[in-house]
Amino acid sequence: MNKLAIKELMRSKEEKRILTGKISGIEDEYYKYKNENISCAIVWYEDIKILIPSTHLGTSKINKSIIRGMLGAEIDFIIIDMDTTANIAIASRKDAMELRAELELPKLKPNDTVRVRILAVGVKHILVELYGKEVIIKAEELQHTYILNCKNYYVVGEYLKVRIKQIDIRNNIFCLSAKEFTINPFLYIRKYVEIGGEYTGKVIAFPKSNSGIIVQLDNPGITCLVRVPAKFNNYPHYLDNVLIKVTEIKEQKKLIYGYLMRII
Repeated sequence: MNKLAIKELMRSKEEKRILTGKISGIEDEYYKYKNENISCAIVWYEDIKILIPSTHLGTSKINKSIIRGMLGAEIDFIIIDMDTTANIAIASRKDAMELRAELELPKLKPNDTVRVRILAVGVKHILVELYGKEVIIKAEELQHTYILNCKNYYVVGEYLKVRIKQIDIRNNIFCLSAKEFTINPFLYIRKYVEIGGEYTGKVIAFPKSNSGIIVQLDNPGITCLVRVPAKFNNYPHYLDNVLIKVTEIKEQKKLIYGYLMRII
């Protein structure tokens, strides 16, 4: 047993000190305060198992699937109970989040640049923690180009540099953006793509709000909204390689339009 780790955990319990660790598992444990079995996130602190009940995770929903989505995420916690004989501690992420928010959020203002932890990754958004507050960042605020699946770019447990676009602590409004810290290919797009040019690419999506297909161009890796002429008997499928012709470029709106010439 690591005596230094035990000492740090005891100080966390007695002095409400925030500790940090990564979620590495899930267990259903008998939680005496609730007199029932509750799904718990597992965090190892040296050789000591930390159980964080789903009721103390500080998430909007309480179920095992939420914990699965957070596996690998780095989180804060405060120890609320400890059994040195069994080498197990019970902790609360919710208490740590509330304390972190109380101490750090008032210091923030719009346009500040901060680093946030990635807690979970969906298809069209990611969930991050901003000093005790969970914030969703949609795909359009992550990069300048179209993102088919955020899971191809972002990993739970990593940190992300973002700018605060809006912050209203009283009304719990937090808007973050990361795209200005990524390369914006539309600033120099006409070096690579021109109106009337023909380019190869791959079909990556079928937009619901527009007819046609979205094609990821091979170079410079941006997307084009492509109209499919009526002459095509076979509509292109997902991941088909195609040749398209560019008809319009709107740098400010970050849009390129074209029409399908053939399926390769």
